[in-house]
Amino acid sequence: MLRENQYTLRQVSILLDITLCALAILVADWIRQLLSEYIIPNIIKPGHISQYLWLVVAYPVVMILAMSFHGIYQSIRVRTRTRDQMKWIGIACVEATLILITTDTLMGGNLRSWGTSIMQILLNIELNTPDVEKTSRAMFMLTMCMIFVFLIIKTYLLRKFLELIRRRGLNYRRVLLVGSGRPLEEFAQLIANHPLWGLRIKGIITDRPELQGLSFRPESIPEAGLCDQSDVCETPVFSDLDGAPSLLWRTSIDEVIMLPGSTSLEQLRPLMEVCEEMGVRAHLPLNFFPTTIARPVMDRFEDIPVLSYWSTRDIGPALLFKYAFDRVAAMILLILLCVPLAIIAIIIRVTSRVGEPVFYGQTRCGLNGRRFTCWKFRSMHVGADQLREELEFMNEQEGPIFKIRDDPRVTLFGRFIRKYSIDEFPQLWNVMKGDMSLVGPRPPLPQEIDKYDRWQRRRLSMKPGLTCLWQVSGRNHLSFDTWMKLDLDYIDNWSLMLDFKILLRTVFVVVSGYGAM
Repeated sequence: MLRENQYTLRQVSILLDITLCALAILVADWIRQLLSEYIIPNIIKPGHISQYLWLVVAYPVVMILAMSFHGIYQSIRVRTRTRDQMKWIGIACVEATLILITTDTLMGGNLRSWGTSIMQILLNIELNTPDVEKTSRAMFMLTMCMIFVFLIIKTYLLRKFLELIRRRGLNYRRVLLVGSGRPLEEFAQLIANHPLWGLRIKGIITDRPELQGLSFRPESIPEAGLCDQSDVCETPVFSDLDGAPSLLWRTSIDEVIMLPGSTSLEQLRPLMEVCEEMGVRAHLPLNFFPTTIARPVMDRFEDIPVLSYWSTRDIGPALLFKYAFDRVAAMILLILLCVPLAIIAIIIRVTSRVGEPVFYGQTRCGLNGRRFTCWKFRSMHVGADQLREELEFMNEQEGPIFKIRDDPRVTLFGRFIRKYSIDEFPQLWNVMKGDMSLVGPRPPLPQEIDKYDRWQRRRLSMKPGLTCLWQVSGRNHLSFDTWMKLDLDYIDNWSLMLDFKILLRTVFVVVSGYGAM
């Protein structure tokens, strides 16, 4: 019965969304007519509803597919955050609109002809569609906004309806909690605090005798009327974990939630097997390791489900665009700057001794510590690396990095190109190869990483870059810890817009030479 209710609710929800999408198109056309006739006639041109009827067919189909892709039609019994629902509905509206605009642009009148033909068959009427090359963008925008508003209102009202019937004791699930310790107590309290879930705890099984007689405080019950206090406050607690299968056999239970505390997974195996045999739905919360940075993600190795903790951003459209843009931009910049770079190379060659190289390749650490050769214009005398230990007492930076304002190893021309970061331009080759990005934490030396604190090593979780937040925020005027925190702040809050802002600020820093050593 419960599965039937869930299936029926999903189908009704989809049918309502189809109806609301179609209604939103008609309302959007009415608003467009008002705007074109009375408010902004010079901006929005008048049109006829018949040229937009194809959207009545196309929009609902694309919207349902988009919302299904984002899991909006999964059970909302334990998905109570309206904010999350609004976000995914908004994303689905934008995606559906972009798909339809692109399709309408590419196919021109063909798509409208097909949609109109379908509407003629459904309505059994003759429609005359004006000969217009493509649908008004204003109509698309108005329709997207109206669909978003209608679906948000529908979602809110549906939640209120479900909450109402569950407060009256209908459409609830009987739950058996199995486990011990704080995980069990916190999850039981969580169920009591969420009436929309419609879950009733019918029993608690634990392997800890001291929890016998567990009860909830009366004030922990959200509202009277959700269920009788005896259903929560006087939930029977059993301390015999081995007797759980027989209790499941004797009692009407819809779902079993296993909450290992001091209970091992091996002890829960017999109960899991019984649930599988009896067809009872079983749950195993996977919040074994509370995290503040890493995101738990369900993954699969062949047929083995695993819980992965991702501390870094997954490759998505935005990050994929960043890496593609990096390589294309680096190639274009190398072509545009080939003459200036050649002049700099000639100056270095003329001011150097015979046999001394123009470029300097240094081993640096990239993504997750992978080593690569980072290229620069040589700005120091040959053999400068061997002199670092002798000059360690002159280091002006904290932490593992080594910086000297008047470094005696730097050549005369090298001071000029270092001040304006010209020596870094050959790293565009590293960007084009994929070792680096235009924006990202600067690549460290291997010996510097050996001296990092554990929290500082997370800066290696993103591909290194030519410029970064540290370089446009003060460069060598900042302490090492501030540098590291800025890099982590960049990783945690990365966006294409942030990269764009850093690139613009980099231009100013390079031209002014601010913060250089």
